[in-house]
Amino acid sequence: MRPRLHVTNGDGAAGTLKQLLADDDVLPWRDPMVEGPFPAGLDPAATSQLRAAYLAGPNLDHDQVLRDFFLRDEHLAAASRYREITLWFEHDLLDQLQILQILDRLAGAEIAGTRLSMICINSFPGVEPFRGLGQLDPAQMATLLDKVSAVTAPQLDLARDGWAAFRSPDPRDIETFLTRDLRPLPYLRAALDRHLQEFPSTSNGLGRTDRQLLRLVAEGVARPGRLFADNTALETTLFLGDWSVYRHIQDLCSARQPLLSASPYGAFRGPLDPDLSTEDFRKQELSLTECGRRVLANQADASEFRDIDCWLGGVHLAEGKPMWRWNQSAGRLQGAER
Repeated sequence: MRPRLHVTNGDGAAGTLKQLLADDDVLPWRDPMVEGPFPAGLDPAATSQLRAAYLAGPNLDHDQVLRDFFLRDEHLAAASRYREITLWFEHDLLDQLQILQILDRLAGAEIAGTRLSMICINSFPGVEPFRGLGQLDPAQMATLLDKVSAVTAPQLDLARDGWAAFRSPDPRDIETFLTRDLRPLPYLRAALDRHLQEFPSTSNGLGRTDRQLLRLVAEGVARPGRLFADNTALETTLFLGDWSVYRHIQDLCSARQPLLSASPYGAFRGPLDPDLSTEDFRKQELSLTECGRRVLANQADASEFRDIDCWLGGVHLAEGKPMWRWNQSAGRLQGAER
C-alpha cells in the first residue's frame, strides 16, 4: 500500500506528527514567507533559489538552505507516490500563505490517484492563547484526525488565484481577490488583511509591526524579550517569530535618523551577535528618539528618517518604485510615487 504524507509548518508540529503517525512521511514547510521576495513569474526551482539567497546568512549556510528547499520541492513533486496527502495548518498569516503555495503546486500536479485533505484550526480546547499546532502533544494532535476534510475544487481555485495575487507586483490584486467569496478557506481573509497592514501607513509611514513596537516602547516596554512577547499578544493572526521582531527593532534603531535608541551599546545588538551573551542581549533597553516620538504622534512620516527597501510578497518597496501605502481609516491601499 502506498504511504501517506503529512505537510505542516515548522519542526515542532512535524516532530509531534512523526510521533503520532510513525509509519507515515512528514514534510515540514520551512520558510518565513511573510518576509523577503516572492516575485511573480518564477517556477518552483527559481523561487527556491531566490528564497535561499534571501534567507542565507552568518548562521544559515546558503548551500544547505538551498539543498533543503530542493529536497522539500522534490518531496512534494513526488506527490503521486502517496495515497493521501494531508495538510496540517492553522489560521495565522504564515500558515495561510503556505497553504496557498502548497495547494497551488498540487493543483497543477498529476495526482489523480492521490487524496488531498486538510486540517486547519484556529483554536484548541484548553490551550490559551492558541498560537499553533506546535503547542500540542501527540494525544492532543490525535483528536484532530476526525476534523480532516477533503480538499475541494473551490479551495484549489482560491489557492491558485490567491497565490498569484500575493506574488503580484501590484498589491491591489490582493484587494480584488478579497472581494471574492473566501468561505472555502475561512481564515484567509483575516490573514491577507493583516498582510496589507504591513505596508507603510498613510498617517506616518510605518507598517503595523513597526507602529506596535514604537507604541510599546512609548508605554515603557524596554527589554527586547518583553517587547517581542507583548507585540505577539497584540496579534490575532500571528506571523512573526522572535528573530523577525528583533530585525524590525534593528531597522528602527539603524535608520538614517533612528526612531529607537538602544543602551548600553549605542546600537541594538541582535541575538545572533557572536560577541554578545544571551543575558547581555536581554538586558538591552530600548527608548524612543525624538524622531520616533514625532512619527508615532503622526507629526512626521517615517520616510523622512529611513530608507525603505523590502519585499511584501511580490511587491518591492524601494526608492524609485511605486510606494504603496495602507490607509487604515479607509481599510485600503493607496498608491503614491516617492
